[in-house]
Amino acid sequence: MFRSLILAALLLTLTVLTATGQPQANDLARLLRFPDIHGDMIAFVYAGDIWTVPAAGGTARRLTSHAGLELFPKFSPDGRWIAFSGEYDGTRQVFVISVDGGEPRQLTYHNDVGPLPPRGGWDNRVLGWTPDGKYVVFRANRVPYSDRLGRPYLVSVEGGAEQPLAITEAGGVSYAADGNRVAFTPISNEFRGWKRYRGGQSPDVWIYDLKNNTSEQITNTRAQDMLPVWLGDTIYYISDRDWTMNVFAYDTRTKQTRKVTNHTDYDVLWPSGAGDELVYEVGGYIYRLDTKTDQEARVPVKVYGDFAATVPYFKNVKADIETFAISPSGVRALFGARGDIYTAPAKEGEVRQLTDSQGVREFAPAWSPDGRWVAYLSDRSGEYEIYVRPSDGTGNERRVTTDGDIWRFPVVWSPDSRLLAYGDKRQRLRYVNVETGKTVDVDHSEHNDITNYSWSPDSRWLAYTKLGANQFSEIWVYSLASSKAQKLTGGMTSDTEPVFDPKGRYLYFLSNRDFNLTFSAFEFNYLYTNPTRIYVGILAADGPALFLPGSDEERIKTKEQPLTPPPNPAQAPPPQNAKPQPTATPASSPTPEQTPVPGAARSEEKPATAAVPPVNVKIDFAGFENRVRAIPGPDANYRHLNATPDGVLYLSGPGRLSLYNLDAKAEQPIIEGIQDYDLSADGKHIIFQARDQFGIAPVAPGQKADAGLLKLDGMTMKIEPRAEWAQEYVDAWRIMRDWFYDPNLHGVDWRAIRAKYEQLVPYIANREDLNFVLTEMGSELSAGHIYVERGDDAPPVARNDGGLLGAEIAPDPSGYFKITKIFPGENWQESFRSPLTEPGVKAKVGDLIIAVDGRPTRSVKNFYELLEGKAARVVTLTLNSRPDTTGAHEERVRPVKSEVNLRYFDWVASRRALVDRLSGGRIGYIHVPNTAVEGNRELFKNFYPQANKDALIIDDRYNGGGFIPDRMIELLERKPLNYWVRRGIGTTSAPTFANPGPKVMLTNGYAGSGGDAFPYYFRERGLGRIFGTTTWGGLIGLSGNPQLADGGTLSTPAFRFLDLQGHWAVEGVGVDPDTEVVDSPEALARGEDPTLNAAVQYLLDELRRNPPPRVTPPAPPVMRQP
Repeated sequence: MFRSLILAALLLTLTVLTATGQPQANDLARLLRFPDIHGDMIAFVYAGDIWTVPAAGGTARRLTSHAGLELFPKFSPDGRWIAFSGEYDGTRQVFVISVDGGEPRQLTYHNDVGPLPPRGGWDNRVLGWTPDGKYVVFRANRVPYSDRLGRPYLVSVEGGAEQPLAITEAGGVSYAADGNRVAFTPISNEFRGWKRYRGGQSPDVWIYDLKNNTSEQITNTRAQDMLPVWLGDTIYYISDRDWTMNVFAYDTRTKQTRKVTNHTDYDVLWPSGAGDELVYEVGGYIYRLDTKTDQEARVPVKVYGDFAATVPYFKNVKADIETFAISPSGVRALFGARGDIYTAPAKEGEVRQLTDSQGVREFAPAWSPDGRWVAYLSDRSGEYEIYVRPSDGTGNERRVTTDGDIWRFPVVWSPDSRLLAYGDKRQRLRYVNVETGKTVDVDHSEHNDITNYSWSPDSRWLAYTKLGANQFSEIWVYSLASSKAQKLTGGMTSDTEPVFDPKGRYLYFLSNRDFNLTFSAFEFNYLYTNPTRIYVGILAADGPALFLPGSDEERIKTKEQPLTPPPNPAQAPPPQNAKPQPTATPASSPTPEQTPVPGAARSEEKPATAAVPPVNVKIDFAGFENRVRAIPGPDANYRHLNATPDGVLYLSGPGRLSLYNLDAKAEQPIIEGIQDYDLSADGKHIIFQARDQFGIAPVAPGQKADAGLLKLDGMTMKIEPRAEWAQEYVDAWRIMRDWFYDPNLHGVDWRAIRAKYEQLVPYIANREDLNFVLTEMGSELSAGHIYVERGDDAPPVARNDGGLLGAEIAPDPSGYFKITKIFPGENWQESFRSPLTEPGVKAKVGDLIIAVDGRPTRSVKNFYELLEGKAARVVTLTLNSRPDTTGAHEERVRPVKSEVNLRYFDWVASRRALVDRLSGGRIGYIHVPNTAVEGNRELFKNFYPQANKDALIIDDRYNGGGFIPDRMIELLERKPLNYWVRRGIGTTSAPTFANPGPKVMLTNGYAGSGGDAFPYYFRERGLGRIFGTTTWGGLIGLSGNPQLADGGTLSTPAFRFLDLQGHWAVEGVGVDPDTEVVDSPEALARGEDPTLNAAVQYLLDELRRNPPPRVTPPAPPVMRQP
């Protein structure tokens, strides 16, 4: 009680603070992002807007106030303008605005790559200005390898076409005063959120001479050195080489490096500067560094505003529904949505909000079978506990458990409404008495979380699944009477989803027992698919048998009286030598002349309904497998079993709900086109989800997914953003605590980390601020794959994609624009469609674009102004080979909104052509973009036609990961087992597609996750040498974890790579190459590929040393009679 009162007081305090606007700590604002300085003025971002404040501190002035995010402000060298990145039409572009405010002026129009996850940063990020103030420097994600990588561009402050710098990849870029050199990082890692990381994606700082096209690497550590700022003769940058990010300085004259700042509490982030001053972020504050004295000071900043994203608002939360269920008799639906609990009527009535508690999350509600209670999980106490409250919305909630210190899985009511079963992240299965709160441990699993459990109809047994040591799922049953758990199935088959027959006779479950060969269409290869069917087991050895052979027999006509009445089967035979008794007429066949039996009901009275005998489930474990039968039907994608008195309900295929009726011995389709469903306690109704709609229907054939839909217009919530963000912060902290693979959390004091970043939570002004805070908190674990994903709320600005032509377009001296390159594509698939190469479109390199939709291109400075908002429209291009309208022709073209895939396709084709040219056609080339669907497709698609090459290069650079690539390695390590000789035809091998020749794999720092495992396995299997640079080092994996209330997530690694010797490997350090090849920036600028060239030369040398064997069949044997 004391703790609850304290928490209530804290929540009240938070409410008061949010009501007064931005809460202040010591009158200073925090979460001030991306600062820049010029003279006596600092610009920064807060709440997604650009602000300025005197360099000495004070009250800030807001320059922008659009609903979108304005980011990365950079002063012009003369201090008159601020360039920034904005999204006024939903796409992110570069703008400039006067330091005095006013209307922003747009400089770029090329469609950006679209929304990226927080770890991907933003497209069109402003980096700075050229020293003469004529151009804004920005990073655009227009590279072939990934939509998250980019290169620096220049765009005139007066507008016009942007031009790329010679540098082909970069993160931060900063010009020297002479305008001829830049400091930059070839690797971009600014948004990854991995503290103290030491893998292949750790950036280093380089200098590039734009005049002479030469480069110099000035840092070379495994630490992260990034975001250089060139002031005078010194390049400042931040580095975590001493564990915490601080400012370091490199003297370009002496080539000496020194540490400048010594912050220990929070990392230094986003340095920027001009003249003799540098500004940066630390702990949400802005600090100012005097580079003449190396003295830093916190800048006191106050911000005042309405901060629209923090203002409470009403929202219909139908789109935020997390779970749904149905009342016992099917008259109401039950929903968990955005942290609150609702019920809705099947037909008449209003939506009822059972909980209304901003800052507290309730979820996973369950309705008791007797209809009285709704149980749910709530973090009101500071940990998730089980609560119940009256289902009709009256009365108060009651806390059932008091031992919450770990994440709990949804509760399941016992049929007698007395007990609640639940699993938790300590791999326990437990149940609690709702009345007394007494908790009983049922079982513990060594191999999985126990998340699937169901009660017997008499509430005396719990059936559930555990993974065995062989990783097959087993069904276990726990007896409440004996407090004993026993294995019922499993060992040789994988069995899941046990559910009891409501009459206590059977147990239904899913099992993978079928082995169906599915053959490859490309080669003689196969695997087993669709192994699942529904099975039913008789619980008691003497239980009613199923699916016995039938026999058609003639039935006796009931109107004919038999010569001798049959004996009454319910009557015991008379004792020996007993006197004859009158034969009683069967009670089921009364006659008017019958004399009433004493105690029998009179004819004018309505007989009382016989009471249904209570179910008493009996389970005979011995021999259960011999009593298991398959429910008739094909093997399929069966899931989500529920039992009714008539049989078993199940989903199959894309969304078909069916009932197998035991009496009818037939499948009865109930409803099609649904995603999921729940069954009422009486077994007579379902609630179903059909896309974004929910409905209630009877369990009867012929239901429609567009009928019986629930009216959820009243499912509204008043959302208090600050309270929700505070709850989500703690929820994310709890999820990481309870789901991270290491319960010791890498030795980090996790409570201290919560307190450290919780200081920033009151200053959160929009969801992006929360994303930043969660990233900083999660990254303290120094682990890969800790990612923040945004919530499900719609973006503040509707996106209006601009059109792209799949081509490079450049200004022409005539004033028109010229096609300088057309990207090839695969027009049979939309994602690789190249507009100017489609059939019927007559466009070629060198053509001038005279007009777009009749508007002359001479009328604009930037060609892409004419394609704004036209990604989904057909445009008319007027083309000519000369700068004149005479002789021009019109082409109707369908633009695309992204050229990422086209640039990738072109790059891969150029790499393959280079290998083919350098090797004389002897070496094959395969680039693998990831280890997921696309990467497997590219590997197999290109391995088959090149398996006959003498050698292979597997390019793992920029591999974005995905699946564990053991199947991919199996393909690469194939070797011929024998040859087959056919008449008149050359030899073929078994397997048909195998490459026994030498192989090389190429890697770089952007190859990660599955892209780390791929070269690791390549080396382990002895398939060849690895060329390039160290991979990312992210072999700690995700298995899914709970979402936050608004649908966002902080992904939590659940497993980590261990080598065969029992050592931790790869994670955090990457896979080193056998031969390191660093692609110099100037070589890349010339279009060269040093790593690829080195690999080709190595393989050619190998082929010279070990020429591939050529098998020539001898003459067939001649069989002669001796």
